[in-house]
Amino acid sequence: MGILFDLIELNLITLIFCIPVFTAGAAFVAMHYVLWHMVRGEDSYIAMQFWHSFKDNWKNATVIWFLVMIVGLIMWVDLRAMGELSRSGRSLLEVILIVVALLTVSVAEYAFFLLSRYENTAIQALTNAGRLALGFLPRTLAMTVITIGAAVFYAAYLVYLLPLVLLLGFTLPQYCCAWLYNPIFKRLEEGGKAD
Repeated sequence: MGILFDLIELNLITLIFCIPVFTAGAAFVAMHYVLWHMVRGEDSYIAMQFWHSFKDNWKNATVIWFLVMIVGLIMWVDLRAMGELSRSGRSLLEVILIVVALLTVSVAEYAFFLLSRYENTAIQALTNAGRLALGFLPRTLAMTVITIGAAVFYAAYLVYLLPLVLLLGFTLPQYCCAWLYNPIFKRLEEGGKAD
């Protein structure tokens, strides 16, 4: 129950810090910082740890977040233009958009965690995130399925799931992802390879 209440508190703080949309990247980084402590069984002082990570990483996190939003905007424009393409053109564009979406989510997931944990510039975080996403592909795919699956599920049933989204919408899926990426970083820090 303690973990559940911590996840609820962390989700509410994350939502509040995401309200001005341009701060969402820093909020996600701070959320990952707290989740990292939670999955390692370390003491979690949620509000204090969140704020510490948020203010230390807001600049680089905002750069990455704006890049993610630009990719999302381009994909939205492409989706709007898709109706004017031939059937084969639409099929090709759909495949391209799916691949770009998967890559964007995968790299952003690692990049936000890397910023929360290590001293990185935005470029270093993105470069290392791309390497990790490809280097640990099974875990990357699992994290991507969890993240996108949760988003699609919430969007499809938002009317019914609004209380759940407000209480655990970000933190529950990302807590599951933290259990997947924790062994990667634990073994990398120890100089070994993750499964």
